[in-house]
Amino acid sequence: MLVDAQNLYSSAQALTATAASTNLIDHGAARDLGVGENLYVVLVVDVALTDSGSDTTVAVTVETDTSAAFGSATTTQTLFTIAATAAIGTVYIARLAPSAINEAFSRLKYTMANGNLTTGSVTAFITHDIDKYTSYPDNVTIS
Repeated sequence: MLVDAQNLYSSAQALTATAASTNLIDHGAARDLGVGENLYVVLVVDVALTDSGSDTTVAVTVETDTSAAFGSATTTQTLFTIAATAAIGTVYIARLAPSAINEAFSRLKYTMANGNLTTGSVTAFITHDIDKYTSYPDNVTIS
């Protein structure tokens, strides 16, 4: 996967409480991303997520706004939910809906449920090339 710094939401961002991604993406005049080509949000767990009860979940959503200050943020898409026990190297991939980026700025929002994490960090970005190849054994029988 190729990661463009201009499309990076989080770079080893600590997740211990509800927060927005450390980076936002300025789409300028480019809106309605993903029309004609699939775009994905990829999140990789850099440091294992843990909490005392192993019951915290983290909902990851896309927020957009017309201002970089995000004074009137709108949640446009729920991407996935991360479990409190997510191990290092766990990868989450969600297709970005064509209508998810409809304003000048976007960011991710990490929302905790059932408590807060004690450790964990993630890297998240937008890409159109995902590493999702799975090799299966062939189903050929020779008689």
